[in-house]
Amino acid sequence: MDINNAKNLLNQVATINSHYEKINTLTGENFNVFRILKLESSEVRMHSAFLAELLNPKGSHGQKDKFLQLFIEQFCFKKNLINTEDCKVEIEKHTGFISDDGEEGGRLDIIVTDQKSCNHIIIENKIYAGDQKNQLIRYHRYSSQADLIYLTLDGKEPHHSSSGHLENNTHYKCYSYKSNIITWLESCRKEVAIFPSVREAITQYIVLIKHLTNQTINHNMQDELSELLKSNLEASFLISDNLDKALDKLWDEKFIPELTEICSSIGLKCFDEVNFEQKFTGIRVSKDTWKYANISFGFQSYDKALIYGIVAKQNPANMPFPTELRKSLMSIPDNSARNSSWWPWFKPFDEPYDNWEKYPAWKAMENGDLIKLMKEKIQFLLQAIEKDDILL
Repeated sequence: MDINNAKNLLNQVATINSHYEKINTLTGENFNVFRILKLESSEVRMHSAFLAELLNPKGSHGQKDKFLQLFIEQFCFKKNLINTEDCKVEIEKHTGFISDDGEEGGRLDIIVTDQKSCNHIIIENKIYAGDQKNQLIRYHRYSSQADLIYLTLDGKEPHHSSSGHLENNTHYKCYSYKSNIITWLESCRKEVAIFPSVREAITQYIVLIKHLTNQTINHNMQDELSELLKSNLEASFLISDNLDKALDKLWDEKFIPELTEICSSIGLKCFDEVNFEQKFTGIRVSKDTWKYANISFGFQSYDKALIYGIVAKQNPANMPFPTELRKSLMSIPDNSARNSSWWPWFKPFDEPYDNWEKYPAWKAMENGDLIKLMKEKIQFLLQAIEKDDILL
């Protein structure tokens, strides 16, 4: 095919993108207080807390049971009688220690209790956390007649290890943030049109959910691009088929050589071990004298969720860190609370460069911003190690 068709298509896409970027700037859609505060992935502190506050008839929103009524209309499939005016809403409710078989006890993410009839709505809230063994079975046993709601970003079904013999649409029901929660929130927002503080808080949360579910792109832009690509299918496939090759060239010819040179200048070696078809891959930075650990930039989920820190060279079960070394590494400032035997010190990488499935990370590779960030983080860890005479 004529390469000029592909070039023309790229030019048209760039024009459309520029147009909608200006719209986003004018409307302020890129500003989100929850993302600024880095709460977007916190299931308990952010999502469960916010949803529970809206559902609470005594919530600070001042709308009494209106939001709860709307929720029941859209989500409750068992048609239990619930007196919304007299409901108690709790998050992380402890139901007892988990039994040996995993079928009793645990914590309920959100539970709504009608204090007169004792009917329940139980919400198992999953943003990024995985399923626990017999988790839904535990919650069903706690209240077998409850509307048991399994809530995820995309509405997926729970793993069989969690649900066991329970059946979707009978014992529990799957809902998504992507469509179901957004629909409910939009109906709530209509009810508070004349209450700006509540209205804008809900609006900010809707924008956050759209970000988490990849819906932030303006719908008009999406329609316009879809029509453009549909009208230029051959050129579209030509571009798509060669995008990975273009990114590979950027990686092999620019990014890795630059990172290798930076590491070499400070006495380190760089090993490119990234494989975007596998989980838990990354870039290893090492020194010949290091026995137990390396500095690493590692992906936790294919080409997403990049973290950086100090990682064990070998399985700690086979060659554990010396106790004093592990304590020293864990004491380096800003350590994640989720550090482990594999990663005694780590932090999530800066957004949006932690997701190499998206354009911003590759743009940062191209313009040098990503190299600068990685260099800063390597130097920070080296200085911390040298300051405290930590011997890796």
